[in-house]
Amino acid sequence: LGCFAMSKNRRILVELLAPPLLAAVALVAASYKQETLAGILLGFVPLVMAAYVLGFIPSLLYTGAMELWFRSGLRVRFGLLCTVLLSACLGAGAGFLSAVLGAGLGFSEADRLHLLRLGAVVGLLIGFYVGREQTPTAQPNGLSQ
Repeated sequence: LGCFAMSKNRRILVELLAPPLLAAVALVAASYKQETLAGILLGFVPLVMAAYVLGFIPSLLYTGAMELWFRSGLRVRFGLLCTVLLSACLGAGAGFLSAVLGAGLGFSEADRLHLLRLGAVVGLLIGFYVGREQTPTAQPNGLSQ
């Protein structure tokens, strides 16, 4: 199943670019019942642009921490669960930092906590995606070919 293997470059692109997009999609999904479809479609592009402006530095920090985790061999040592938990914690921090950076736009304390939770969920999803690893088929005697 080599087609599912993720290269380092692809992993870095996902870590860097996916969080703001996923956060914007989640925000749109959460407001779906409150807005008309036309309002959602008109607001989506500016929302994504704002997510990238406010989320670029936090995504960069998130990516740096995750790559340090992978390069240090900690994914192999501690496994997928710890990788996902680390990613969720880093995502929470990135979401909160995005809200802090947006404080000049009038983000309230409730917005900060909302983006912290949203960042944790996005981090959890991305951590699972980039942290999963194909394992070779186990041999009965413990030896691999």
